[in-house]
Amino acid sequence: MKHIILVGFKSVGKSTVGRQLAKHLDLPFIDSDFAIADLHAAMTGKKSSCREIMREQGADYFRALETEALQKVLSVNPPVVIAVGGGAPMSACNQTLLKNHTVVHITAPKGAVFERIMLNGRPAFFPADVDPYSSFQKIWSERNPIYEKLATLTVENGRSLDETVANLAVKIHL
Repeated sequence: MKHIILVGFKSVGKSTVGRQLAKHLDLPFIDSDFAIADLHAAMTGKKSSCREIMREQGADYFRALETEALQKVLSVNPPVVIAVGGGAPMSACNQTLLKNHTVVHITAPKGAVFERIMLNGRPAFFPADVDPYSSFQKIWSERNPIYEKLATLTVENGRSLDETVANLAVKIHL
């Protein structure tokens, strides 16, 4: 059983592409951010977004929760399309969890990604003592090689959503 897992930097469009791809392939869609928030709520009784969880509980708590949520979503049957958070593939444990599935690296133009990120304000994973663009550049350069290493295939989300999904669907069916 292979899931289709979308990885890539925050705001490249993993969830948007994932939802549309799942419809196109007639598969269920899971956004790991919602799985993390649901798991946190089940454990604490408090509904929080991933950003709030990271800020309030810290990165270590969030990353452990993220791995637990990933394990749960990967255990579902039949195969689904899953969008994972940008930091999820960084841990060795999560890389092991992902490697037996179809991993799609979603990319987008770097400048556009930074602009999209900053529309919602400084993300919790950007260090507070470094300017946002420098943080973005550093994290981008750390994460991209991991995404590329894990990827079964790569698709740029730089065109219309329909074109991106159609291109991806063709590549998946090769």
